[in-house]
Amino acid sequence: MGAIITYEDIKNGDIKAFETLFQEFYPSMCIVATKFIADQTAAEDIVQEAFIKLWEKRNAYQDIPSLKTFLYVSVKNLCFNHIRDRKVTIDYTSPEAEKQEVIFKDLLIEEETYRIIEDAVNALPPQSARIVKMYLEGKQNKEISEILNISVNSVKTLKYNALNSLRTILKDYFYVLLLFLAEK
Repeated sequence: MGAIITYEDIKNGDIKAFETLFQEFYPSMCIVATKFIADQTAAEDIVQEAFIKLWEKRNAYQDIPSLKTFLYVSVKNLCFNHIRDRKVTIDYTSPEAEKQEVIFKDLLIEEETYRIIEDAVNALPPQSARIVKMYLEGKQNKEISEILNISVNSVKTLKYNALNSLRTILKDYFYVLLLFLAEK
């Protein structure tokens, strides 16, 4: 899936690694933040701020084992700050605050699951990826074959092979995906 960027890369000032990290996680973090605070512009600002703080304070931390976790926690905290600063008072020990925390975690899991699946589908050969995307949109084999101008048997074969490849690619995420799909 994506290139593995370590905190050491960021700490050493590797701007390419930082850009890759930004490109990989910015969209999904914006979705999570937008769902949490319901203001897309503010959510985008919050996510950008999380990345800026990581870059500016890259030498302040000894080690960050998971940049993804670090960034998501930063975004969550910045969302809470945004709500607080808008004079919407939050008692962080109240049931409402705990509910917000659970909602944020659910949004995070959902968005991360979509990102993992999308990366896996995009790793397939282009024709197979198109077929899987159409299949996930609910299109039938006949409809896919007409759109792509290939035979129904080709669609079936490519879809079967693609789903087997996805099963292999996503094997480490099987239980997470199972839990996610069970909730839908």
